[in-house]
Amino acid sequence: MKDNKIIIVGGGSAGYITGLILKQKFQEKINIKIIKSSAIGIIGVGEGSTEHWSDFLSFVKIDKELMIKECGATYKLGIMFEGWGNKNYLHSVDKEMDVILGQEHIGYLNLLSNNKKLNHDFVYKNKLPVQPSFEPNQYHFDTYKLNIFLEKLSKERNIEIVDDIIEDVIVNNKGIDYITSKNKKYVADFFIDCTGFKRLLISKLGAKWKSYKKYLKVNSAITFQTKEEKNYNCWTLAKAMKFGWRFKIPVQGRSGNGYIFSDKYTTPEKAKLEIEKEVGCKIEVGKHIKFDPGRLDKVWIKNCVAIGLSANFVEPLEATSIGTSIQQAFLLMHNFPNPSISVRKQYNDQVKSIMENIIDFIYLHYFAWHKHNWFWKNYGFFNAPPSLKKMLDLWSRRLPINDDIKGSDYKLFWASNFIHILEGINFYGFKKSIKKQYSFLPEENKNELQNYFNNVLKEKYINSIYKTHKEIIKNT
Repeated sequence: MKDNKIIIVGGGSAGYITGLILKQKFQEKINIKIIKSSAIGIIGVGEGSTEHWSDFLSFVKIDKELMIKECGATYKLGIMFEGWGNKNYLHSVDKEMDVILGQEHIGYLNLLSNNKKLNHDFVYKNKLPVQPSFEPNQYHFDTYKLNIFLEKLSKERNIEIVDDIIEDVIVNNKGIDYITSKNKKYVADFFIDCTGFKRLLISKLGAKWKSYKKYLKVNSAITFQTKEEKNYNCWTLAKAMKFGWRFKIPVQGRSGNGYIFSDKYTTPEKAKLEIEKEVGCKIEVGKHIKFDPGRLDKVWIKNCVAIGLSANFVEPLEATSIGTSIQQAFLLMHNFPNPSISVRKQYNDQVKSIMENIIDFIYLHYFAWHKHNWFWKNYGFFNAPPSLKKMLDLWSRRLPINDDIKGSDYKLFWASNFIHILEGINFYGFKKSIKKQYSFLPEENKNELQNYFNNVLKEKYINSIYKTHKEIIKNT
């Protein structure tokens, strides 16, 4: 690319994340311009990250404490699932609990065999140990404050920010020639589409949407805010509802909420009434959002890449959107200097693999629902993606290992994640396979595990100083 001039269209988190990652890698060797519009709002009332957010902060050298202050952030240790199966459960992968021998998750084998939680007990009390070795790597943040924070950082890193509305995209045989607003023409060597569901740039190059509605049935959301909690939960709440699920994300000053549902079975008005009955008060709906869960068939075409909602979106469960944006941006960073047909094909294949991993993982959450209405009955083994069916057949005999989960190394979810959901939906509740698998471990390993969980970890935390989540955040 002759001058390495890059234009990112879209001023949401995906656009700023991509710009900051590319600028950190290539510094003065590239010129980045982000075109955003103050007239176009952003989606979200509160947002949660995956652990990939900490990878982003570390790479672009963002101070975590500054981010917490500027973005009204709180810590996130996982997601609390209420009403999704026979019990409530927490998806929170903790390396201290996940002891691995080869690829075998023997720590989880021990805990499951002894009918114990896969997480530290103190997590459920929303009190955290005050010690350097315990540092959460996920966060909740105020979406609007996050946007302001990332824009400010972008300016500080010499990324040009332009406030304008793009009205037309002119293409030629090499891709996008230039883009125009009402009064200006913008020319670049490379374009990144972060325009959300509009897909303003990539659609002009022939990208097609591949829907996943065959597997995932939710397609609508209403969002609203509630008052700040007395103490912040250490997790995102995901609670099953009649025709979908609702989230609650604690941030400083308030909580962001939403009901994700299928409009085949209910309406926004009825969803609002269901929520009000659930929370015990009237709510003011901020937005009604409609979406088709899926991905583009190609996210990189010629001189344009789509990242964020422009490229793919399934549903807010497990914070996959921001995690995918980060992974896509890192992948682009590795492939950007010398793009070719083969490079673009590999990138597209990798992003497809990331999304297929997400579909399998999200579908699994719905798998064990036993309520009797047709929304939930859509989810079951026979309707599951073929790749998930194959893995479930393996996992009925033993715990997952990473080798079972095919695809790009940039995928979001690995064996540890799947183990948490399988345990949560009681997949292993009626099977002898786990105890049998555990019985084959050498006695030496069993004894080491018993000592580790019953003595080492307990001793480590028994004398720790604990503070509430809110105390820790307010003193940051």
